[in-house]
Amino acid sequence: MAQSLISSTEAFFLLVAVGVAAFAFLGKGASAGKNLPPGPKGIPFFGNLFQVPVLRPYPKFREWARQYGQIFHLKLGPQNVIVLNTADATDELFIKRSNFYSSRAPPHVAHDIMSAGQRMVFLPYDKEWKTARKSLQGALGPNSSKKLRPQQELESRVVLYDLLAHGDTSVTEPQVEGPNGEVPERHWFSVIRRYTTSIVMTVMYGKRVHRITNNPYLHKIYDVLANFTHVGQPGNYLADAFPILRKLPDFLAPWRVEGRKMHDWEMELWGGLLEDIKVDMKNGIFRDSYVGNYLKERSEKGQEEAPGVGMTEDGWLRDKLLAYTAGTVLEAGSDTTASTMQSFILFMLAHPHVLKKVRDEIDSVVGEDRMPNFDDEKSLPYFVACIKETLRRRPPTIMGIPHLADQDDVFDGYFIPKGSTVIGNVWAIHMDPIRYPNPRAYNPDRFYKEGQPTPWSSGPDTQGRDQ
Repeated sequence: MAQSLISSTEAFFLLVAVGVAAFAFLGKGASAGKNLPPGPKGIPFFGNLFQVPVLRPYPKFREWARQYGQIFHLKLGPQNVIVLNTADATDELFIKRSNFYSSRAPPHVAHDIMSAGQRMVFLPYDKEWKTARKSLQGALGPNSSKKLRPQQELESRVVLYDLLAHGDTSVTEPQVEGPNGEVPERHWFSVIRRYTTSIVMTVMYGKRVHRITNNPYLHKIYDVLANFTHVGQPGNYLADAFPILRKLPDFLAPWRVEGRKMHDWEMELWGGLLEDIKVDMKNGIFRDSYVGNYLKERSEKGQEEAPGVGMTEDGWLRDKLLAYTAGTVLEAGSDTTASTMQSFILFMLAHPHVLKKVRDEIDSVVGEDRMPNFDDEKSLPYFVACIKETLRRRPPTIMGIPHLADQDDVFDGYFIPKGSTVIGNVWAIHMDPIRYPNPRAYNPDRFYKEGQPTPWSSGPDTQGRDQ
């Protein structure tokens, strides 16, 4: 798990002093006097940095959304942050003006140090990101996804068996958490996580996750994900807000030392998985997977070995970027899908009348002699509506992923300075009482029309490149 950034009180106050001096020297910046969006009043030098909760920022952001409207402005040290609180605002900026807002606003410690600038989720909208995305389309595109259905159906049967074997006792019997709050291995959520991780592992690396207990891959993946979640939280590191602090030597920059350690842990996992495939290929074993196919194609084009970061002169992903591209998909696919399934199960248990309606629909379409399959989706509109309502009520990425304004812009009469971090406030959008009356209620009928298929485009809003 990630450790504290500040090794001593003295170091903390020294960093604060340096940050204050640097910010004072820089002045108010080019956006001074412009018609910035409204927002809460901050304090000199630090702005709103200490007003944003680190662990649960979204309730505070929703409170500010109710106060200031569809767009508000924060100042985190010298950094301008623009927060969008309506679907119309995110649609306008992240989709219609996507050329200006497709880049990311990467936190320094999480991206530059912990990820060596290679984590796809933080890459700018440049050649590297486009090449990585194009490489993934072959593995995750519509045609390839259809080829994965037998594997998904196999894992569905396994997870049902595991839930029947383990899930009931985890609900009725006390479960002892691990030393860092980990979910016990026999808890029903562990069964769900094995299921989602195994599917993505198969797609990315051609390897199933066969078991929960004593599985090194599972524990390493969840440790890396926990570190990333912690390190990527806005406001955790003064170096994220004050760039001048990044010039400090290591003995005054404990976040840098800690970030490098976590990078080593990540490369032990992501790099190790890639090297395993290389070894198998040299031994004549080929695993049909994203990484395996990419290495094979790269080798056939004369790039058998491509160590390092970034891309080769011929436009191929080097090993570290390839490792992080596959690892990022595994992080996202295993965690967000598992959390959505967890929320869906909990909502069904909490709303038995909804569960009965879902069960009746499935029984009428599928019957009792077979398992549901992908071809049944269009005939299960209420079930699909329940998934959408789950995503609305418990979005897996509750604050979205911060975007970066690549140039000065104006929206709704307000100035958005170049270099601003722009956030889609997913929680405020999904809790909008005008768009979703009685928003705290779990009501799948919002997305359901009797006897009609429920198109996915009618679900909760996406955010441009985050789709």
